[in-house]
This record gives sequence, structure tokens and C-alpha cells, in this order.
Amino acid sequence: MSGKSTKSYFKVFILSVSVIVIAGVAGYFKLQDYSAQKVREVTDKYSSIVNIDFERAMINPFDRSIKVWNVQCDFALGGTCSVESFSVKKFDDTHQFPYFFVGEARGVTVPVDFMSMGTLTRDFRKMGYETLSFDLSADYIYEDEAKRMSVRKLCFDGKDICRLDVGFNLGDVKLDSFGLSGLIGVKVLDGGVVLHDNTLITRMIDSSASSAEISPSAYRDGMLEDLQLKMQKSRSLGNGYAEDFYGEMIKFIDNPEHLVVRVEPAKSVPLLYLFMGNSFEELLSLYEVTASTELSTQTN
Repeated sequence: MSGKSTKSYFKVFILSVSVIVIAGVAGYFKLQDYSAQKVREVTDKYSSIVNIDFERAMINPFDRSIKVWNVQCDFALGGTCSVESFSVKKFDDTHQFPYFFVGEARGVTVPVDFMSMGTLTRDFRKMGYETLSFDLSADYIYEDEAKRMSVRKLCFDGKDICRLDVGFNLGDVKLDSFGLSGLIGVKVLDGGVVLHDNTLITRMIDSSASSAEISPSAYRDGMLEDLQLKMQKSRSLGNGYAEDFYGEMIKFIDNPEHLVVRVEPAKSVPLLYLFMGNSFEELLSLYEVTASTELSTQTN
């Protein structure tokens, strides 16, 4: 092949690659504009409640997942929050209440002020928080035929607060019924909560001690003594679930790192028991709640 032919083929190759690159870039920005338009169509539906603005959005054309960057939410009542990125991997858009959802919000920031946090502002300010920064994620599915709601994961992860992982299963759930009437007949099948404390519990103890005008160690000793009395009373009443629960709480308050709480009733239990005036100790027994400071106990 002559040098001239080689140069000709090289020019054609460079031209072809350039066309592909330009077309790809143009397609990318076109898709980005389309994605932003679709996201705004959704956010506009809630404009009377919250004004949502964002920098850019992208819908994956293959699996229809969505990612939105630099979101700013300004609520009608005055609160505000920002999110570095919000992504939805799976979402049911065919029902009024989505039957399934998998998504996460990363870099959520909420200012600790009255408009955003109301009466909790003073407590969080006293604990040294000027803003709350955390990540959120959720994964749930509703099985219509079985009337079962499975929350595989609800996660709150705040570096300077705590990490909370929640999972549970409910039976006889009717998603078309809202309000308290919709809770009638709903059964608790099982569930679990894992709490990893970062600084929240220590800050709460220090803040409460300051309000009581005593040292944090003295306040902690008072909490441990109160839990010890509750454990002894539960033992005297034959409530083994409450006795064991308070025993684990004593360990956790003494060294606040991890707490695993499980709800594992032998038979499903009505959710409405929570609203029927039962004492906390009675609820621990009714739902067969166990606790542990060991991470070997897992949630769903």
C-alpha cells in the first residue's frame, strides 16, 4: 500500500472517529436535556408543597434508572435542604403508591434552624449541630396478591450522628387505604433495627447532663441505675423480654457503639397494638422483641 493511500485511509479513519465522537456528545447532551425535562415534569406536581431545583439529571435509556445532581429543596412552610445526588434505580410509576422502589440520596444537608426542624432546633443546637449531614437509601417491594410489604432496607447514615439500618415485613397490607383506617388488619411479621452510634448518644448524654447541671458521668450513672430498676421490675413481673431488653440497654449506654433490635413474634401480631395503650414493657412481650450489643445479630 502506497504512502498516499495510507494517508487517505488515515484521514477517513480520523473523520469517522470524529463523527462518532461528535454524535455521541450531541446525543449525551440531548439525553441530558430530555432527562431534565422529565424530572421537572415530576417535581412540578409537588410545586405547591416544595420547590425543587437541580443542576442536571440523566435517565439511563437501558434500565430507566435516574440520577439527579445538586438538588435544592425549598419547602412551602419555610424549611430547606440540599442533596449532592439523588438516584432511583427501580421505581413503580403505575400505581398511586409505588409497589416497589430502590433508590438513595447522598450528601443530604439540613440546616439546624427553626424553619427546617421546628422545636427540635434547640436540642440539636445544644448538642453542637449547626447542620445535619447524612445519606439515605431505601429498598422495598409490595406484593399485591400476598398483601405483603417487605422493606428490605431503610438506611440513615450520618457520619457525625449515627447509622440506622431498618428492615421489616408486614402482612395484610392494603396500599389503597390511607390513614389510620388503613392500619386495621395489618400484621407485623418480623423486623430488625441496627444502630451504630457515631456521636449522637454521647452528645445527648452530655447535653442532658448540662441541663441537669451535673457531670456527664453522673448523668450516665443515673441512667444506668434507672435501667437496672426497670430490669428488676420486669423480672419480678415475669416479663423476660423486657428484662433482657433492659439488660442489653445497660450495656449499650455504658458503651454506646452498636445496638441490634429484633422483632420476631412466633405468630404475626396486629400493628394496632402500638396504638392501644399498651406499656412499653407489654409491647416488648407482645412483639417478642430482643436486643443485643453484638453485631452477629442481623436485620432482614
